[in-house]
Amino acid sequence: MRIIAATSHAPSSLRDLIPAPYLGALALFAGAALRRDISLEEAADHLDAEGGAFGGAHFDTLAWLLELRAIHSPALTLVLPEPGRIAGLVGGPHAVMAALAGGQALTVSDGVHARHLLTVDPPRHEGDTVLDISKTNVHGTPIHVLASEAAHARERLYRALSGTHERLLDYDLVPEEPVRPDSLPRGWVLVEPPRGMPQTHIHAARIAGRVVSLAEAGIEQAAESSEMGARYALAELRFLAREGRDVLAQTLSYASPRSTAS
Repeated sequence: MRIIAATSHAPSSLRDLIPAPYLGALALFAGAALRRDISLEEAADHLDAEGGAFGGAHFDTLAWLLELRAIHSPALTLVLPEPGRIAGLVGGPHAVMAALAGGQALTVSDGVHARHLLTVDPPRHEGDTVLDISKTNVHGTPIHVLASEAAHARERLYRALSGTHERLLDYDLVPEEPVRPDSLPRGWVLVEPPRGMPQTHIHAARIAGRVVSLAEAGIEQAAESSEMGARYALAELRFLAREGRDVLAQTLSYASPRSTAS
C-alpha cells in the first residue's frame, strides 16, 4: 500500500508514520479539514497525491469532503469490527457484509442520524495500491454518538501491553518499532499525521496501529501452529488487537464539538 504524506517536506521516516486502515486515513484528513487545520482542497490533494484518486474511479474525494462540510455537526465514526461481530455498523446486509469482509467501515452522521456508510471493495488486481470505496446511503438511521473515550481506550491498551511485555518479543510484536509497508494488513496504509492532530492522539494512534498490524500477522501464524503455546498466544494476540482497534478507531474518528458537548 502507498504512504500518504501530510506535508510537502521530504518523506518522513517510517517511525513517524501511523499504520491505519484505508478509511481511517480518509477520516483523519477529513477531520483535519473539518477542524479547519487544513483546507478541503489540501486534504483532497494529500489523499490523492500518489496513485490517482484515493477512493477509486467512482469516489470523488473533494466532492465528498464538500458534502461533509454541508452537514450540521458532522461526525465520522471509524468502525473496525472483529470477525463476525457487527457492533457499531449501520446499513443493510450488503453494507454490513462488505464492512466485515474489509475489516473496516466509516459511518458519516449528523451526530444523531447516520447519513451514509463507506466500505472498501476487495482489490481488483494483485498488487493494487488504490482501493475502491463504496458508499451506501442510510438516511434516517439512528446512531448514538458518544463523547470521545480515547483516554480510557489508551489506558486499557497501555495496560494490556504492560501485562504482556515479557512475551511481546516472542510474538515478534514491538510497538516502538515501525511497521514496514509490506507488513501491513490488507487494506491499510502508512499515514503521516496532519497538522492539528494532538500529540497524545498521534502517539496513541502510532502504537495502536503497530499493535494491530503486528498482532494480526501473529494471529495468522498462531492459528496455523500446532505448538502447545499457540492457543494461549492466539488468545493474547486477539486481545491486544481488540484493544488496539478500539484506540485506533477513537483517535482517527472525528466528531464536531457541537455534537459532543455536554
